[in-house]
Amino acid sequence: MRIARLNLAIQELRVKNARAGYFPQIFANGNYDFSDRLDFGFEPENYNLGLRGQYTLWDNGQREGSFAQAKENLTATVSRNERTKQDLILDITVAYYDVLKRQELVKVSEQVFARSQENTQRTRDFVEAGTLIPADVATAEVREANDELSLVNNRNALQIAQATLPRLLGLDPGVLLTVSVDESYQLYQDRGTIERIEMSVEEATQIALSNRPEFQERQAQIKSQEWSLTLAKLQRWPRLNADVDYNVALDDYLRERENFSDFRSWSAGMSLNFTIFDGGVLGNRVKELNMQLEQSRENVSDLERSVALAVRQAYLNLERGEIAVDISKKQVTNARLSLDVIQGRFDVGKAILLELLDAQTSYAQSLTNEVNGFYDYKITQIRLQDAMGVLQ
Repeated sequence: MRIARLNLAIQELRVKNARAGYFPQIFANGNYDFSDRLDFGFEPENYNLGLRGQYTLWDNGQREGSFAQAKENLTATVSRNERTKQDLILDITVAYYDVLKRQELVKVSEQVFARSQENTQRTRDFVEAGTLIPADVATAEVREANDELSLVNNRNALQIAQATLPRLLGLDPGVLLTVSVDESYQLYQDRGTIERIEMSVEEATQIALSNRPEFQERQAQIKSQEWSLTLAKLQRWPRLNADVDYNVALDDYLRERENFSDFRSWSAGMSLNFTIFDGGVLGNRVKELNMQLEQSRENVSDLERSVALAVRQAYLNLERGEIAVDISKKQVTNARLSLDVIQGRFDVGKAILLELLDAQTSYAQSLTNEVNGFYDYKITQIRLQDAMGVLQ
C-alpha cells in the first residue's frame, strides 16, 4: 500500500504540472564574460543580468488535452490502488480465517488425542484383566502416537498461520498474534446452519461488471490514450507564444553608477512554430497510438469475459462449500453416534479393539472435515465478494 500511495502522489504531481501549463514561465539569467578584446565598447570583464518571460497564447488545445490526460491517469491510479487494497484485504482475511481454522483443528486434535490416551489406558486395564492380549496395547499405542503426531503438526501449522497474519499486517512475523474465538463458528455449532447465497450468478456477474476497479482503471486508461492520440494530431498545428525580455548591462552600470535607464533594455515579441516536415514521425506516431487504443479496447472485452468466468467459478465454489458444510455436519453426527455405540460395546467386551480404532478414526476425520469445510466455505464467501468487487 505504501507503493500505491507513492504512485498516487506522483500522479497528483503530474496533474499539477499539467495545470502549470496555463501559467506563464519566468526565467532569470545572468552571465559573466572575460575577454582580451579591448576594442571600442568592449571591456575585459562583462556582466549581464536579465529576466525572460514566456506564455503560450494558443496551442490548439494541447494544454487542455494534457491536463485532461493527467486527470485520467490519476483516475486510473486511484482505481488501481483500490484493486491493490482489495487484494490486501483478501489476503489478510484468508490469513485470518486460516488462523481460526488452525485453532479449531488443534482443539480437534487435542480431543482426539485425549480419547486415544483413554483407550490406551483402558486397553492396558483389559490386558491386566486377561480379556485382551499385549498386542492390543501395541495397537492402541500406535494409534495414540499417530494422534499425538497429528496434534504436533496442527500446532506447528497454527504457529505458521499466526506468523503469516502479522506479516500481511505490516508487523513483525516474530510476534505471534492471538485471534479471539470465532463467533460465526460457535453460532454454526449451536444452530447447525449457515448463511446461504441468495442471488443468482447472473446478478453477481452484473455487480462485478459495475464495481470491479479494473474496469474503472481500464476505462480511464482508454480515455488517457484517446487524449494521447488527440495531442499527437495537434502536434501538426502551429503554436503561438509571447516572449518578453528585460536585460541589464550590469558591468557598465557598476562602472558608471548613474542613469540606470541607459544600461537596461527590454523587448517583446511573438513566435509561431509548427512542423513542416518531420520524415513521417508524427504520422507514424498517430498510427501507433491508434493501434494501441484498439488493443486497449480489446483488452477491456477480454477482461469482461475473464471477470464473468471468475465470478462464476467463485459462485460455484461457494455453492459446493455450502453443500460440503451440510454433509460434514451429518458425518460428525453419524460418526459420533457410531463411536459411542462401539465404545460402549468395547467397554463390555462386545467389540474388538480394531472396531473401536476404526470408529475413532472416522470420528476424528469427520471433525476435521467439519472444520475444514466451514472455513473453506467462509473463504469462498470472501473470494466471491472479491470477484464481485465489493470486498471491503
